[in-house]
Amino acid sequence: MRNRLIASIACSCVIATGILAPTIAPSIALAETYTHEMGTVNFATPPNRIAVSNWSLTETVLALGIAPVAIPEADGYREWVVEPALPAKFVDLGTRMAPNFEALRDSRPEVILISSDVAMAYDKLSALAPTMVYSIYNTDQPALDRAEDLMRNVGQLTGRSDKAEEIIASANQRIATAADRIRKAVGDDAKFAIVRILDDAHFRIHGTTSLFGSTLARMGFANTWTDPVNGWGFSNGEIGDLAKLGPTHFAYIEPTPAAVKTKLFGSPVWKALPFNRQNTVYEVPTSWTFGGLLSAVHFAEQLADAITDAHGS
Repeated sequence: MRNRLIASIACSCVIATGILAPTIAPSIALAETYTHEMGTVNFATPPNRIAVSNWSLTETVLALGIAPVAIPEADGYREWVVEPALPAKFVDLGTRMAPNFEALRDSRPEVILISSDVAMAYDKLSALAPTMVYSIYNTDQPALDRAEDLMRNVGQLTGRSDKAEEIIASANQRIATAADRIRKAVGDDAKFAIVRILDDAHFRIHGTTSLFGSTLARMGFANTWTDPVNGWGFSNGEIGDLAKLGPTHFAYIEPTPAAVKTKLFGSPVWKALPFNRQNTVYEVPTSWTFGGLLSAVHFAEQLADAITDAHGS
């Protein structure tokens, strides 16, 4: 009797295992592991409700055809990044460096995308939703290369790898076309200084690892500024540093307050600078210096427009 009872229990366990196995196995098979800068995350299906901590992530997700559910500093994005346009509805997360955790929770994200500049909050963010770290800046690598990596990583995460590759191919074609336009206007050997004017005496000068500097390199042009830069790819300079540039094509990125330009451009020092005397100064419309792949394309095309307009070509 006892032996028959044990056999019956064993048989029941085998049957139960056989019944349960098919229901468990598919979920395991469907789960995929995605690697990011601070670990790995598993998703059974591609996440669609995505919260982002900065504007380069915002533009990347939007480019892939996904509207983020939570975005920081929306008004600033509209002023500095401009495109792609923000969705009609989303939760405002407050500042990029200090996101509003209550608002983030209320947005019910399936995944939170951040970069290394807010990685100190990784554990706290991960308590709300799976959090992934992808950085373009502070990596010592060309920002344009990192922007392409970001597009591929987010494309893979969201099940849109083909779309990501299409965007990257289109971006490179547009950058190449912009380069051809510039080359026809100023030649193959033109050197450029890419600058953001802070006030009438202070500037950000962008080096080769910056987004615009690495875009310039992709276009086949040299960067006049070869001094060390910070993790964001720029160096803070004063008007005396501009004199070190010598003859160059000087492109400054808007927006710049009108009063600042009036004072700077009217100063004796500015008037004596070689690039000003040679009329190789170009105003580049608003482009986001610390953006993603589409910001790089936007800059390349805006730069080409400014140069061809100035040279009548």
